[in-house]
Amino acid sequence: MMTQKSRYYLFMIGRFTSSFGNWFASMAIPFMIYDLTGSAMAVSVSFLLETLPIILLSPVISKRIDHGSRKILLQFCEGVSGLSILLCVLTGCRDVTVLYLMCMVLSVASFTYNTTVNAYVPDICGNLELKTANTIDSFVSNISMVIAPVLAGMCIEWQGYQTALIIDIFTFVLSILFLCFLEKDVRTGKIEQKSQNGKGTFLSREFLQWLGQEHFLKAMIVICILFSVCGAIFSSLDAVYIAEIFSGSSDVYGYINSAWGIGMLAASGLYVLYKNISERKMFAIGIFMMGIATVGYGLSANIPVCIAFNFIGGIANTIYMIYYRSLIQASTDSENRGKVFTFQSTLSKILSVLIVFLAGVFADLSSVRFSIVLSGIFTIFIAFACLKALGKRRFQQKD
Repeated sequence: MMTQKSRYYLFMIGRFTSSFGNWFASMAIPFMIYDLTGSAMAVSVSFLLETLPIILLSPVISKRIDHGSRKILLQFCEGVSGLSILLCVLTGCRDVTVLYLMCMVLSVASFTYNTTVNAYVPDICGNLELKTANTIDSFVSNISMVIAPVLAGMCIEWQGYQTALIIDIFTFVLSILFLCFLEKDVRTGKIEQKSQNGKGTFLSREFLQWLGQEHFLKAMIVICILFSVCGAIFSSLDAVYIAEIFSGSSDVYGYINSAWGIGMLAASGLYVLYKNISERKMFAIGIFMMGIATVGYGLSANIPVCIAFNFIGGIANTIYMIYYRSLIQASTDSENRGKVFTFQSTLSKILSVLIVFLAGVFADLSSVRFSIVLSGIFTIFIAFACLKALGKRRFQQKD
């Protein structure tokens, strides 16, 4: 009989397949919209449409993650994503309205899928340590990040947008099939009766009262939100920085981003070197390294130095993600895990939208370089605050 660990490995193969295919659509959509409209604003609207539905639907998403079958929810996300792309293909990829609809569906489905996985991993990883299970998850995602964009770009260039979208549909089907290997997971009224804390969305009074008593989780959520905001500032100014400071073209920007992906892959592959270090220390180290990488990136004098610091940033980001998920998973019961991750992700998105706009204004008034360096310095302060805040309470892993 297949063990739970074996089922998890098969799920990871499906996760890789899904992540790999997502790059084909995500790279094709902006170009399709621009080719049809010739408007940069139209492309910007697509990014706005990807964010707003998540913010509006996140309370409902949090409830579905904790009060329904997570396995079925993952399959539903993959199925709806595939159908939305199929609709685009059937209309010849020439209807902007359909493209916008596809953007919204894919964005909400991807957010729901990834948040559900974060909540689901402790229930399906068998006897694997949480940090090991999350490292495997990061590893398969990082592999797809390194190889998929290159292959997707070649596919779009040689075969066109429709072929890229059809490949993505195929990967969604494969992902659904691999999800079938997971054991049945049902959360119905029995679980709601079992735990008063598990009722409602992340906006419910019961959940907020429960969260108010969880000091460790509150500290984690605040730290993760602040870190996400700093990351959003860096991401929003990154391309502008390369273009303005180094007069870099898109291929230079691609090399720099590849270094980030390689760094993430290296951090996952070298997990054995740091797996025995305290989880809270590694979490803080990941944030600290990101701060150093951001400051170094902002002060770089040439492209090779930028690439080197982006490589360090990729390592830092993977370390942060592994331990961010592991610490929250281990300190949250299954009936609240989805709400915690959704709550943190939604607040991060809302604040990031506001802060990124202000960061853009600040960059225009001062300089892009100074804005990036400042975000890096703030990230370093977050790392020290993290050690202090999380060190006050003894971390206890919950089943």
